[in-house]
Amino acid sequence: MTPLFLASRKIYFTALGLLLAAGVALCIWSAGQRVTPPVLGDYHLYQCDTGGAAGSPVFKLQLVTSVRAREIAERLCAAPSVQRTYRGVQVSWKPRALLTAEEILSEEYDVIWSRSHSMAGLVPEYGDHYEPLLHYDHYRVYWYSRGGAPQLTADYFHGKRVGLLNDKLSHTLYLLPLASLKEAGVNFSEENLRYFDDAVSLYQAFARDELDLVSGGDYVRTDLDIPLSRTLISGDANAATLFVRKTRAGATDCAVAEAFDGLADAYLRGRRVFAGAEHCVP
Repeated sequence: MTPLFLASRKIYFTALGLLLAAGVALCIWSAGQRVTPPVLGDYHLYQCDTGGAAGSPVFKLQLVTSVRAREIAERLCAAPSVQRTYRGVQVSWKPRALLTAEEILSEEYDVIWSRSHSMAGLVPEYGDHYEPLLHYDHYRVYWYSRGGAPQLTADYFHGKRVGLLNDKLSHTLYLLPLASLKEAGVNFSEENLRYFDDAVSLYQAFARDELDLVSGGDYVRTDLDIPLSRTLISGDANAATLFVRKTRAGATDCAVAEAFDGLADAYLRGRRVFAGAEHCVP
């Protein structure tokens, strides 16, 4: 039996027209709405609380890698000298090329991991705002392989999957390995060079056997629980210089040194230069 509303063609088409009009009106209304985009968190940040006074400032560090950044922040949050002055510790590990002259001039960070020439390239008079606190010099950098010891020849590197950091200011993971390849006579355009946005991703790919060769310091053997062979690239690299604000709570200097020393290997700790070390209580 045919439904009643279909019995009359006039009623049917009138109803159909109303439905179409309602659909068009709904589309026009939807197009006019403004959707607020979601606010995403900054994945280059980690912050912990010290338990200090609510109105006190946050101690900010700009690092060059996320590797052990959280541990450094936690060590500082637990330091009494930091707790007395700051309500929290915030570490940032955005690519170092994103550090700006404005951030140096405004003294955005309490500690900056960088090098003198990089700081001077942004602000020639950076010494008016920051001064070196710690130097880790004479750092050893190697080529690491999951097979036999890497050979510094073009034939050896040909066809190998080589991992590099996508950071042209990184000595350990960009400049030194590329210089080593150049000295070996490697044609970059003909080889399989793979770039990563951060060191963690690079070493994870190496651990998964997605790369044949990566560069790094002594820490690679400790951090990656796999059999590795290595060949020295440089025995005199500058691992890090930590610059601190000149207008700072000086009592935190020892806490900063202790936080970084606690995560450095014995070789690197032995080459640390810290002019204020004699003032720190063991």
